Amino acid sequence: MNQLRASIDIGSNSILLLIGKFIGDKFEQLYSDSIVTSLGYKLDELGHFHEESMRNSMEVFLNYRKKCDEFGVEPNNIIATATEASRVASNAKDFFDSVYENTQIEVTIITSDAEAYYSANGILFDRNESTPKEIFVMDIGGASSEIIHLNTKNIEIKNDFSFPMGAVRATNWNENKVLEQNIERIYNDFKKNIDISQTKILHCVAGTMTSVANLFINHQQFDEVKVNGYELSVKDIKDIYKDISGLNAQSILEKYPFLKKRSKTIVGGIYVALKIFDWLGVEDVIISTYGLRYGTIREGFIKDEYRYRK
Repeated sequence: MNQLRASIDIGSNSILLLIGKFIGDKFEQLYSDSIVTSLGYKLDELGHFHEESMRNSMEVFLNYRKKCDEFGVEPNNIIATATEASRVASNAKDFFDSVYENTQIEVTIITSDAEAYYSANGILFDRNESTPKEIFVMDIGGASSEIIHLNTKNIEIKNDFSFPMGAVRATNWNENKVLEQNIERIYNDFKKNIDISQTKILHCVAGTMTSVANLFINHQQFDEVKVNGYELSVKDIKDIYKDISGLNAQSILEKYPFLKKRSKTIVGGIYVALKIFDWLGVEDVIISTYGLRYGTIREGFIKDEYRYRK
């Protein structure tokens, strides 16, 4: 029996759509998209979603609903999840109520444990016999960065935690000249987690690291097929950081047009990545385009214990 589904991953920086079809246990990807809306813009200062970010996000939701209609995906088969920024923003519920009124897409704010669970299930979409028994996964978002220690054979999460720093937050902190002090505080707060998460190889999902991989492959357009499974050394990533850290967003966009709005936060995102690499002793990274939205589309629903409640 064919089962059409869509998943929407609402992050602090971008909103991602995945549409696919299940035939038994086999999955066929039909459509994928990612649009930066900066929903977490200045969230730490404001405490709520910015008006312009909500307008941009609503436009994306309307377009994504149209795309789902084109593929014949019913609203009750659209699994939409929101993460760290939506757990923090005081107006998140009101905004997502408005999204439902306009699109009939029901958004579920999920816990950090849910992020780990669904991201782990997503990255195992392309698991094979050569996949190590245990891996560490990093998911850099706009407001937070998840670290997952995963047993790939029985899909068991051995440990996970979330640094309260991401591409958007780091960018805002840098603008407000509080970046270094916030990073130092986070390191001290998470020292025990860091000590038990040492690894030379880190599997990386989400927009910052997939974008970094694409910088080495194709500067003009994003190539999802080539990016998935791409391997980089930390030295390679440091070289990219040196190349763009002194540039403004417009100059970065001119040099790497595929980044689009992500050009505003890519330096902050790479900065966060390099800090985490240093803390965990990482030497090489493996990129995966299979993140949280792949995990939720596979599951088909959100478990009740993973729904965030204030």
